Amino acid sequence: MDLTLDSYYLFKSNEWQFHIINMMRRMSQVHFEQVTSWDAAKAAHERFVTDYNAQPHWAHRKRDDNRFSPAEVLGWVTNKLRTPEQLHRIFYAMRFLRRLNRLGYVHFRRWKLYGEEALARQPAAIWLHGDALTVEYEEAPLAQYTVRYQPDHKHFKDVPETKRFETPYRSPQGQLWELDDSLWHLAKRLPDYAPRRRRRKQSKYVQPPLLEESQGS
Repeated sequence: MDLTLDSYYLFKSNEWQFHIINMMRRMSQVHFEQVTSWDAAKAAHERFVTDYNAQPHWAHRKRDDNRFSPAEVLGWVTNKLRTPEQLHRIFYAMRFLRRLNRLGYVHFRRWKLYGEEALARQPAAIWLHGDALTVEYEEAPLAQYTVRYQPDHKHFKDVPETKRFETPYRSPQGQLWELDDSLWHLAKRLPDYAPRRRRRKQSKYVQPPLLEESQGS
């Protein structure tokens, strides 16, 4: 579904789909709020998808073919398979490669976004989908940000929400004191580029000396 369309007309024409999406979000929220690691989040997602597809649904209660779950109703449907090259082209527009600096930050669209200090100088991937931005290292998410766009729909106006994930990567030196996400500046806006000064053209005219040197000197 293309959510870039006019939201009012899209909602009126597909109102039941929005209700289903909202119900799915609420059903999964209770499980995702309890996870503390990326592996646990993947397990919670897999469990939710399995339960949602296998359990009987209210919408199918009146069917006379004994198919009451999405898996039973749509089990015969197969989607179009994509090659790895096609998937690469599809996701290329949302994935950006950067390198963590010595403090564990990546620079992206005039913002410094924290990943992990222990991974300084290591390559990182940035996934941007809508207003959700994730900093990732070797398929493990390090931090996630909610971004707000400027009128050009490209550069960020603000990063109001930040979240660090529990990862096995930790600085061997450790921190002198632990800071929560409200005190740790995970996202820092960089100053805009200063306008480049135009170089003054050097004149080819050479000014003669004010006083001619005497021939005897």
